Amino acid sequence: MTAPVRRYDSSRRVRTSIEYAQVKAGASAFRAPHCLLLALAQAGLPTRVGFIASKKGVGGAVQRNRARRRLRELVRVRWSRIPETGYWLVFIAHRSAVTAPHQELASSVERVLAAAGALAPVGETAC
Repeated sequence: MTAPVRRYDSSRRVRTSIEYAQVKAGASAFRAPHCLLLALAQAGLPTRVGFIASKKGVGGAVQRNRARRRLRELVRVRWSRIPETGYWLVFIAHRSAVTAPHQELASSVERVLAAAGALAPVGETAC
C-alpha cells in the first residue's frame, strides 16, 4: 500500500515576475542557514509558494535546479500543515542548500515556516 500523494497544483505557485515583485515589496523575511523565506500575508487569497535559486547565489544550472527541487520537495511534504489561505511564500535558496544534509535542510525549512506563522504543529492539519 502506498502513501497518498501530498501535492500542491500549479494554481498554488507564485509564477509571474509581477507576483514575485509583490512578495519582495511587502513581505517579511525569515532567515535560515540554507534559505531565506519571504512571507506575504494575503488575507482571503489561496496560499501560494515560489522558489528562487539565482546563478549568483547558488551556482550553475545543475546546482540551481537541485536546490529548487530539494526545497520544493520539503515544502510538498509539509503542504498539509500549511494554511490553505492567507500566505504567499517565496523561498530563496542559498548555495549551501545544494550540499546540506537532508535533515538539516528540512529543519531550516520548518524553522522559517514556523517563524512566519505558516506551519501548523506536527500532527495537526492547517485549516
